[in-house]
Formats: sequence, structure tokens, C-alpha cells
Amino acid sequence: MKNINYKKELLNTLLTIVAAALSAFGLHVFVYPASFAPAGIDGVATMLQEISGLNAGYYSLMINVPLLIVAWFFLKKKYVIYTVVFTVLSSIMLVILETLSFYQYQDVGAGLISAVFSGVMLGVRTGIMLKLGASSGGVDIIASIVQSRRVHGNIEKIITLICYAIIGVSYFLYNDLNSILLSVIQMFVFEKASAVIMKETRNAVVFKIVTRNPDEIKNDIIYVLKHGATIVESKGMFTNEGSSIIISVVNIRQIPEFLKITKKYPDTFVYYSDVTGVNGNFRWFKDDVAK
Repeated sequence: MKNINYKKELLNTLLTIVAAALSAFGLHVFVYPASFAPAGIDGVATMLQEISGLNAGYYSLMINVPLLIVAWFFLKKKYVIYTVVFTVLSSIMLVILETLSFYQYQDVGAGLISAVFSGVMLGVRTGIMLKLGASSGGVDIIASIVQSRRVHGNIEKIITLICYAIIGVSYFLYNDLNSILLSVIQMFVFEKASAVIMKETRNAVVFKIVTRNPDEIKNDIIYVLKHGATIVESKGMFTNEGSSIIISVVNIRQIPEFLKITKKYPDTFVYYSDVTGVNGNFRWFKDDVAK
């Protein structure tokens, strides 16, 4: 039997509760009073609530339950279980907030603030669930099922197309171009917020140096910059002469120091770029065991 890390599962459960609360508050406080449909299944549930008067929490459950049943046979059980917990909790919270007549923000700026803040809250919600190896339901479930059958498919394109289709349909309900623009703004902020959560917190830059002086540069990197690097043997395509490529990931604050080192060697070619995420450990000393 596989050992269960109870502390990790407890933390994941607490994070799922936080994500569910962010979802419910973002929708109830900012989206519903602003009269626009957010991206994804949340948008479908919002429009159905607008038409029928029945709380969107019920519609969210009705839409997600069949998707989760299908997902059980195609996706990892952990993914489905945490998504079920999230869906049930967020739906219940939406019903409770309406029952309590909880505060709703009245945006006097044509809904822009509501679109931005709901985008942040729902984006953080989705980012949390994705980092847990689950989802916030709806379109994410559909896309994950599709990707499980077509591993190399463009899952992000699928999600985007479905979301924009839902936003387009919302025009016929609200009959207002402003509602469409708010939905687009909300989706843009949503994607940025979820991306921030998904990224590792460490900001870094990767340097790649093509040089014939790897030993000299190595010493500068190790003893001056106090950093490590990887050396890869290479050969120039035009000159057919041997060279080395030094690869080193450094903190963004170390960029000026690194460039200062490379300028000491005029026959080097250097390029560097941002790293979207950094994970893993390194050795402090040569004899250490890398973890």
C-alpha cells in the first residue's frame, strides 16, 4: 500500500478550501453585481442564474458532476477527488453567501474594477488548484480529458476557444458590448494571475556562454560570482573549431556581475534570457551529494 503523507494531504485540503472561498467570494462580490459572464463554466452558470434566478452554485454542480464522472475513468483519482471537493465547497459557499445577502461590490466605473479583482481572485483560485494537481472544474476538466487522449495536443488553445465562445454567447443575454469587454478583461487578468501562482517564486536568468576559455571563466564564476555552471563541449558550425558552452542559472541581481566577467574575454559569445521557473537543489561543495 502506498504511504500517505498526511501533512501534505492536510495542507492540500486547506488550500482547496481557500481556493473554493476565493472562487465564491470573487463571483458573488464582484461578478454577479457587475452583469457580465466570466470565462469558462463559471460564465455558463452565471448566465443561467441571470436567466432563471436560481443560484449559480446549483448550476455549477449540475454541470460539473457529469464531467467529473467521466473524468474518473480517464484522469488520476487524486485530480478528481480534489476537484470534487473544490466544486462542492465553492457551490455551497455561493448558496450561503446569497442566503446571507452578503455584501456585493457596486462598481461605479463601468465594471472595470469588478473585472480586474474577480480576475485576480479566480486566477489565484485556479492557480492553486492546478499546483495541487487538480482543477477548478468545468473547462479545465474537459481540456484535461482531451489531453489524456491526445498527449501532445494544444490544451491551452482548447481552453481559450471554449472560453471565448462562452463570452461571445453572453452578448445575447446582456445585449451590451460593455459586458463582453469586461469578460475579456477579466479573462486576461485571470490568465496572468494563474500564471503567477503556477510559476516558482524564484526569479532567475540563464546565461549561455560560447567560449574557448572555459577554465578561466569557470574560476571567475565559482570564486568571484560564488555560483556553479555546466560546461558542454561544442564545435563552431562556420569555423569547425572546438569550443565550450557554459550554462549557468543566476539570480537577476547578479546579471551586471556576470556580464562584467564575460567582458574580460572578448572572444566569447554570450546570451541570456529569463527563466520561468527554478526548482531543485545544488551542491555547496564538490564532495556534497546533490539532493
